[in-house]
Amino acid sequence: MLKREEIIHGLDAGLRENPDIRAAWLGGSDANKRADEWSDIDLMVIGAAGKTEAVAAAIEAAVESISPIRIRFRLPMPTWHGFEQAFYQLENAPEDLMIDWLIVEEGKPHPWFEKERHGVGRILFDKVGLVKEQHVDVRACRGAAEKKVKEVRLKFPLYRHLPVKFARRGLPVDAAYFYQALVLRPLVDLLRCLHCVERHDFGFRYLREDLPRDVYGEIERLSWPSGPGEIAGAVERASELFQKALEQWDANEMRFAERAGAPA
Repeated sequence: MLKREEIIHGLDAGLRENPDIRAAWLGGSDANKRADEWSDIDLMVIGAAGKTEAVAAAIEAAVESISPIRIRFRLPMPTWHGFEQAFYQLENAPEDLMIDWLIVEEGKPHPWFEKERHGVGRILFDKVGLVKEQHVDVRACRGAAEKKVKEVRLKFPLYRHLPVKFARRGLPVDAAYFYQALVLRPLVDLLRCLHCVERHDFGFRYLREDLPRDVYGEIERLSWPSGPGEIAGAVERASELFQKALEQWDANEMRFAERAGAPA
C-alpha cells in the first residue's frame, strides 16, 4: 500500500511541469502542523485563467499515474466556497489517505492564504511567486461572529429541551441527534466566537487548538454521554457553560464599545 509521502511525491512530479498549473501546495493538516500518517492530502492548486478543466484533467491524470482511482467525487457547482473541488480514494492506498483537491484560477481572489484561518501551506512548487501569506480581516470576522452570537443566543434556550424530551420518550437516536445539533454545536459556535473569532465558523474542526485547554476538556466530556439517561445532565452543564460564555462575550462587547467611544 502506498504511503502518504509517496502520494505527495507523485502529485508533485505529475503536476510540476504542466504549464497550466502555476503553483501547488498542501493545506489542511499540513498547513496547520497536524499531519500524521492518517492525514488526507489537501492539494491546493492555482491554475491559469480559463484553464480549470484542463487543470482538473491534469490532476486526475497525475493521480491515476500513482494508483487507479477507486472512488471519485467532484462537488457540483456552485460549491459553498465557490471553487472547484473533488475527492479521490485510491485503490492502492488506505482510505485515510484520500486526496482532496481544490483549484483556484490565477488572478481570482480567494481566502486560502489567510494564515489565521488556514495555516501556512506546505509548498510543492510556486513558479511565479503566487503563494503569499495573507491575514484575515478581523473586523469582518468579528462582524460575522456578532451575527452568529445573536443567532445562538436565541436558538440555544429555544431548542435545548428537545433532546431531553426525546430521551424521556425512550427515543435515544432522536435524543442523540438533537443533542449534538441543538445543544453541543451552538455551544461550540459561541465558544469559538469568544475564544477564536478568526475561525468562528469552523465548528468542531481544530477545536482542541482553538479553545483554552479547560474549555476544550468540558466539550470533550460533553461529547460522549454514556446513554440517554445522561442527556438531561449534559444539557444542564452545557447550559451553564453557554451562559458563562455569553456573559464573557457581552462583557467584551461592552469594553469594545467603550474603547470605540460608543455608548455602552
